[in-house]
Amino acid sequence: MKLNWYYRMMLSYTPIFFVVISSVIIVFFTTLNHQSENRYLETNRSIVAQMMKNTEVNLKLIERNSVSALLTDQHINDFFSPRSKVVYDYFVIQKKLIDLKSSFPFASSIYLYDESNQTILSDSNMHTLDAFADRSFLEKSVNRPEQAGWTEPRDYTVSTTDRNGQKVVSLMKKYNYSTQQIGIIVINIYVSSMMEYLNQFSDDDVTKVHIQDSDGNEFHNPVTNQLSTANVQTVSDYTGWAYSVESVNAASYSALSLLSNIWIILVLVIILLALVWFTIITHVHYKPIHHLVEKIDPTFGSRKRASSGIKSRLDEFNLIESALDSLLQKSMDYNSLQEAEAVHRKRILIQELIAGQRVIGGAEWRKHAAPLGLPADYDRVCALSIEIDRYHAFSENYKPGDQHLLKYIVESAIGEFASERGISLYCVWTEQHQAAAVVFLKEAHQPYDDTVRDLCIDYRNWIHDNLELTVSVGIGITKECVTQLASSYRNAVSNVKLKAVFGTNYVIDDRLAQEKSDAGSYAIMGAIPEMIHLLRKGEDNWRGKFAQMVNELQNIRLGRSELFTFMTGLTQQLEKEITSISPDMEQLWEENYRHRVESLAGQTETLSDLNQDMKAILEELAQQWNVQRESNSGRSIAMRMKSYIDSHYADPGLSLVGVSDAFAMPSTNASLLFKKETGEKFIDYVLKVRLEHARKLLVDSDEAIQAIAEKVGYAHVLSFHRAFKKAYGFPPGEYRVIYRTPRTR
Repeated sequence: MKLNWYYRMMLSYTPIFFVVISSVIIVFFTTLNHQSENRYLETNRSIVAQMMKNTEVNLKLIERNSVSALLTDQHINDFFSPRSKVVYDYFVIQKKLIDLKSSFPFASSIYLYDESNQTILSDSNMHTLDAFADRSFLEKSVNRPEQAGWTEPRDYTVSTTDRNGQKVVSLMKKYNYSTQQIGIIVINIYVSSMMEYLNQFSDDDVTKVHIQDSDGNEFHNPVTNQLSTANVQTVSDYTGWAYSVESVNAASYSALSLLSNIWIILVLVIILLALVWFTIITHVHYKPIHHLVEKIDPTFGSRKRASSGIKSRLDEFNLIESALDSLLQKSMDYNSLQEAEAVHRKRILIQELIAGQRVIGGAEWRKHAAPLGLPADYDRVCALSIEIDRYHAFSENYKPGDQHLLKYIVESAIGEFASERGISLYCVWTEQHQAAAVVFLKEAHQPYDDTVRDLCIDYRNWIHDNLELTVSVGIGITKECVTQLASSYRNAVSNVKLKAVFGTNYVIDDRLAQEKSDAGSYAIMGAIPEMIHLLRKGEDNWRGKFAQMVNELQNIRLGRSELFTFMTGLTQQLEKEITSISPDMEQLWEENYRHRVESLAGQTETLSDLNQDMKAILEELAQQWNVQRESNSGRSIAMRMKSYIDSHYADPGLSLVGVSDAFAMPSTNASLLFKKETGEKFIDYVLKVRLEHARKLLVDSDEAIQAIAEKVGYAHVLSFHRAFKKAYGFPPGEYRVIYRTPRTR
């Protein structure tokens, strides 16, 4: 078929199209350039200023929160106190640091430094100064009188063994406590987090945000120090950093303005000539189109003539297009219907086979397989059960649309890996969190079990490396025909349930499942009451009993249902023991623990997760029971502590730690007990006793103020002055003058 008419049209219209479009573009951009250049630059200035303002607000918020925590937070202040601390104290301080860090809008790291013992407590670990990765920065900062604002970008690592340092900007704040102790807090903001925050304001890939330090070095890419001169740059008064946006070069618009008015007139003349040329060529080349239209609709010519003199809706190209569209639509509808029907029939067939609802022989299989795109000939068939790990967290972290996309990737990936090995595989979702895959193997894939296992391991690794989720795969027994496919699938489902003891992100076949015993968990259930009884009594060996039960569960074929049964028995025994103690413990259980334990039983998939989370809950309950036991005799102990203070108030070394040691109990428990039973804090009561004795000595004796301060337990007279004035409103000397009774000489 010769395209003479097509070539004629192309040769006629292409030059005209090129000339007209080029002329219009030149005129358009020449006119637009002068109007848009100033607006473009002003817009960029506003964007940069707003980005800088938002960043400064966030940095000031971080600085204000950090200083406030350093000055007011009792737990953070406790880190710099001279008293001895236990692991739980550091845990509470770390939790406060994590809470403080979570209030920051940028990803960050935070740590405290105690200069007296050269220890560092970060939000993740405890360090000494010699083994601390950020030692050089800390030593330089401590030697300075005060760190002025945020630092320039620097390399920062979490530990000395971590070689993957990140760029951070740091803020160091010092505070001298009343104990002459210097408290230091250091906040490190990751530069990558700041840049990610700034770049979120740009909706395209052209606009890039840059920050330069006071030396002109770029934060995110130090190699590229010099930016385009067209960039709009703003310098921050708060940090001294320069913010700029790299975008379309506004100067390029001005090149078009060099065109002269004469050129614009020539372009307009060319456009006018092109319109004349269009008219002539259209009349010449219209006849082939007219003949084609009359073949499609023989009445078109008469209808067009009859419509002369009025507004006509007759359009030759619309008529041709509608005819072609009608033919194409009918063809596409038919093909789509056939494809959708084949996919549906294939899914129904596979679901019926793995469920055992349909038994199909070899001849019947070959009859149905080919039209559905399934292999008619095979040597072995095997079923797989693929389960998304921690599906509860998966459904909470992703929107429904994202969940469908990730499931599609999970389904498609196993097919791609099978296709690379020349294996036919079809996958179908049986549950929201579980999919079934049927693998058709040929003789070239021997040994069959190893081939299927290698396929599943590579697939499992790819999901782990490329998606923010993991899958566990159960492999069924390889069968000779699809008639036995239901048996293979039941075996695969049984194996994937064993991830409760093997863990998530695991490939489990029969060889691996044989490592676990078939023994039931009934004997283990019998040990639960003994463990709970030891926990209630405060015996430390309850932990060993719990670990023994977990180890015994680890050695049996434990599925999700058995794990749930174990947790149910443990929960019931806990509730029975707690409700028999006291109404207070029962209320505490209902408010703080019941929901946590029930959620753990319903959502935990593996024994290792259960061990970690349940042990933490049991530790908390053990502490609550200890507090209750101590509170039963708390009143008498508190009164004895009060008498001890009354007798030893003159001892300068009198402290909460010393009193708690004298009564053989932790200092934290001693403080809580004293406050609960007496209504006063320990330190407040010590201060009241000392100052009352000092007041009497000032009024009734002629002893020097220094001597009186030492008699009531103050090693430093300045501390005595401050405490006395705060309590009575006057310094000791003035108080003596005002309230002393005159003596007869």
